[in-house]
Amino acid sequence: MKRAALLATAALLLAPLAHAQSVVNDQYQLRGVTSETTVEVGHAGDVGATSVASSNAVSGAYDQTNVEIDNTQHMDGDTHATTDATVWHADGVIAAASAAVANGGTAVMTNGDQDIRSQQLAHGDASAETRFVGGDASDASMSASASGNVLAASQENGQTRVIAAQESTGDVSATIEADHCCVAGQVVSGAIASANNLSAGGDTATILADVQQSATGDSVNARVDLYAGYATDASGNATANGNAATIDNEWGYVNARINQGSTTDVTAESYVTLGGDFLGFGSAGAYGVGNQAIVSNIGSDTVMDVSQANGGDISASAALAGEGGQTALASSAAYGNSITGSLCAYCDDNVPTLNATSDQTNDGSVHADATVIAPRAGLVGATATAIGNAATYQVRGPGG
Repeated sequence: MKRAALLATAALLLAPLAHAQSVVNDQYQLRGVTSETTVEVGHAGDVGATSVASSNAVSGAYDQTNVEIDNTQHMDGDTHATTDATVWHADGVIAAASAAVANGGTAVMTNGDQDIRSQQLAHGDASAETRFVGGDASDASMSASASGNVLAASQENGQTRVIAAQESTGDVSATIEADHCCVAGQVVSGAIASANNLSAGGDTATILADVQQSATGDSVNARVDLYAGYATDASGNATANGNAATIDNEWGYVNARINQGSTTDVTAESYVTLGGDFLGFGSAGAYGVGNQAIVSNIGSDTVMDVSQANGGDISASAALAGEGGQTALASSAAYGNSITGSLCAYCDDNVPTLNATSDQTNDGSVHADATVIAPRAGLVGATATAIGNAATYQVRGPGG
């Protein structure tokens, strides 16, 4: 039955759409792309600073039609985005962000069907860096995200068929260095680094996916270094992955075949330091994974066939240090390979099924560490998780 379902999906993926519009995108960037934003402010209300660099980008939105999309994106140069901000006094909110994407594609469909064939080749480095120095503010948010290849598809009331290949051979890094004096409310920092990332979401939709991902660069690194002399709440989070594929659907059939291979070293580091007391919570979180596949659905049959091979070293480190506060947390998790499949099957008497096949091989070291240093706190929590191969499946039936 499982083999028959997979063969049926292969036939559906190859069958052309009837009366479809046609979009052909072919992009080739040979040299580097760089964006830089610098802000120096003495006194202001709200402050925003953003830097975005993208070598190849394509997006489309479609409604009440069928479309065939043929996408090819090739990047041989480097992609860099840097935001450097200094704000000594802000009455309101400070937000600083940087984003670097070598190849990016998005497709949004409503009330129709889309057939996507995509190849993305990122052969250069991608890096995003956000640096901040500041005095006082009401709230503050810093972010940095860097990716080799990103493909995202959204479907409502119809069908998405996607055949995608992503290849990343360069280094990817996302870094935040933030030094705050005093933040009355919340101060947050989040860094995300991903060699390859694919996501498909649907509502009342059928999703058929065949995904191939390869990450062979030297490193993927996400790092947060956050300091605040004073803050009510403070949090820093770093996430890094070689390959990631996520399919999230509701009320429609899903059939996903995912093949992931990574040899890159993946590092996620989050360090949060509070010079004084924090009235609420202080937290540091780090998550690193070589290959990750997540398939979730509500109310319909789901088939997933996932193969993962990781050969890079995976490391996640989280540390929080502060004088004292209500809640002090540090959490780190490192995985060579991770698969999650979930089905919520409560729609009617015809209970849908989850058919899953997985194959995982890890040849890299996996390390996680978490540290909390605080002379006093109402609640202290620290956890470190390191797993070579993890596969988790969950089905909640009508009685669940």
